[in-house]
Parts: sequence; C-alpha cells; structure tokens
Amino acid sequence: MILQSPGTGYRLLSMLMLPLWLIHALWHGYKQDLAQYKALRFWGRKGASKKPLIWVHSASVGEVEAVLPLVNALLDQGEAILFTSFTASGYKTICRNFADRVEPCIIPVDFVWFCRRFFRQYSIKLCLLMETELWPELLYQAARKNLPIIQINARLSRKSLEAPIFIRYLLRRTMEYISLHLTRNTADRENLKQLGANPRNIKLIGNLKSSREETITLPNLIKREYLLLASSHEGEERMMIEQRPSDTEKLLIVIAPRHPTRSKAIQRELARLGVNYTVRSQAQAISPQTEVYLADTLGELKALMMHARVVIMGGSFDQTGGHNLIEPATLACPIITGPSDSNVRDEIELLGDGIGIIRVSNMSECWQKIIALLKDPDQAVALGNRARQAIGKAPDILEAYLAEIRPYL
Repeated sequence: MILQSPGTGYRLLSMLMLPLWLIHALWHGYKQDLAQYKALRFWGRKGASKKPLIWVHSASVGEVEAVLPLVNALLDQGEAILFTSFTASGYKTICRNFADRVEPCIIPVDFVWFCRRFFRQYSIKLCLLMETELWPELLYQAARKNLPIIQINARLSRKSLEAPIFIRYLLRRTMEYISLHLTRNTADRENLKQLGANPRNIKLIGNLKSSREETITLPNLIKREYLLLASSHEGEERMMIEQRPSDTEKLLIVIAPRHPTRSKAIQRELARLGVNYTVRSQAQAISPQTEVYLADTLGELKALMMHARVVIMGGSFDQTGGHNLIEPATLACPIITGPSDSNVRDEIELLGDGIGIIRVSNMSECWQKIIALLKDPDQAVALGNRARQAIGKAPDILEAYLAEIRPYL
C-alpha cells in the first residue's frame, strides 16, 4: 500500500495554527515554570543515547503513570527509552519517576518541519503510543522511516466516531500509519474497526492500567484522619463540600485535583464557600480547625491514597468518565466512584460493583456510603482487600503487552 501524507488541507491548517501553538507553549511553560517545555516543545535537543531508542509517548500525567510499568520492564530488559509527553506536567512526571534512566522530551508541534527534525535528532527503532495520541504529521514522518508504530491501550471514543467528517478523515488516514493496535476491550476494538482500522492489525489484550504492581509502603503525609477526593475536576470539589453532612464536619477532606494548575481557582471556590483550608504547595500546616487540605502537588497521590479512610475518585461526578481505579485498588483502598464511568467500566467489572468498589449515582449517595464505611471500619478494610485480591487474580496484562512488543525489538 502506498503511504499517503496527512494531506494539503491538514498541512495548511497546521501552518495557520502554528502561531497559536507557539503562544500556547510559551504561556504553558510560563505557568508551569518549565523552561524545558518552551524549548523542547519546538526545537528539541540532540539525544544523548548512542543506542537505538524505543520512543514511548503519553499525553499527560495520567497516561504517563499508566505506562510506567511497561517502561520499567523495557528498561530492565536493557532497552533505551525516549519518553515524551504533550504537557509540562507530564514531562515533570517522567523526570520525577525516571531521573536519568530515560531521555525525557516534549513532542514537537504537529507541523511538518518540526516533525522531520524530531526524527533526524533521535535514532528510533520502535514507537509506542499510549491510548489516543494520534498526531497525523508526526506519525506520517515515523511511517516514512519504516518505523513500527504500536498503539498501547488503544482506544477510540464514540465522540470521535461522531466528529466532523474532516476529523474522521484525518483519524482514518493516521491509523493507516499504525502497525498494531493493542486494545483494552471489545468496544475499543469495534470503534477502531468502524473508523477504518485494519482488523488484522487489532488485538484485544486488556487494560494496561490493570497490570500488577508490587505492594509498597508509602509515608503518611497527613497526621489527621481524612477522606481523599482524588483527581477531581471543576465542580466536583464544590459538589462534595456543599453536600457534606453536618456530622462529618470534623473529618478532614483532602482534595487532590487532576490538574494542580487549578489550585488558585479551587482556593477561590473554597473561600467563597467559607471553608477553613490550607494548601500543600504553600507548605501550610494542617491545624485542628482545617476542614479542607488542598494537595495541589504532583507525585504524592499514591501516598495520599494509601492512608485515606475512603478514596472518592474524581472525574466520575461530571462528564469525564472516571479515572484510574486500579491504582487505589492495588493499595487496598476503600474506593467510591460516581455515575460517569465511560473510561473505567472494565475496571469496575474487574473489581466488582459492591464487592471491591462502590459505585454511586450522585454525590448525596456518595456521602451516605462514606458515612457507612466510617461507621464500620471492618467493612472498609474488607472492601479494599477485595479490590486488591481482584487485581491479583487478573491475568498478567503487562506480560501480555510485552509479548506483543518483543517481535518488534
């Protein structure tokens, strides 16, 4: 089959969008206090590794953390890794987890000149893309160099299938560059087929987020007992505090937002609600009067989960579709998730609704379940233990992914 470029229309559009992308990168780098974002986003730097690299790409923090077990396994096998992200927070997460074990970088803007330069700078032998990172120009330039491209945890939402025809055309063209789609479930597989992916290149493997991790002990960052609202989105913090029953007011609520850059906005909301709060990024101490602790830092979510009385997963009380439930389940946390579940249905099925996890229909019901777990600590412990046992009984997803990748090495 003749390899086709993304097309003149897309390249003209990317040229028109270039000034906006430049402004966005500079502003994003400024907000994140990350000069590397402003520099690497466009120009990159010459790679230090003399070995051919496996290029691993994840969009942001959540995707970076989900692919960590796979990257660690490849490093243990002696592979050299170029690990890229789209966001400054994702870049920071890569650096924090791997230090100098990988080459961290920000992917270039999806513009032909920058993409060509990216592949001139790095000696890449295999591309691993996490989930839905389908950049037409970047992947075309990879395919031009005959680099195998594997989509990890491959998924495609129904929203993508209902996108305008130009977007669907671009997605269909981009998927022609991909050598192998390793999907999470049958729904993802059917969505990929419907958009035009070659069925022979699609394999159902399972959710990489379900891969087993060693049991670890993390420090307790907070001396008071607390509930954790993890990976929350706009509106969820207000919803939880406004509906809080009066008999739970002495119990500390810890809020760990999905995007710490929302910290100022959350603080304004808490002040408007008349809540006594302290902020972790400002090193403010928790007093007996503190009602809410805003954990607006990166890299501490697991430690916060491990010692929480109950973990309430954010992104499930708005339209996000939920966030990674495997992480708190591995830590034997009592977990509650909301009605929005499009991203985590497989995980809910694995853990067992009402067995290893509690799924509620609204925030009012969430508080009812929280109170029940607080009143019956044995029930909370049993819920968390059943979650961890469910993970232990699941197939070894990580090994399944490695088995599919090895022939390309």
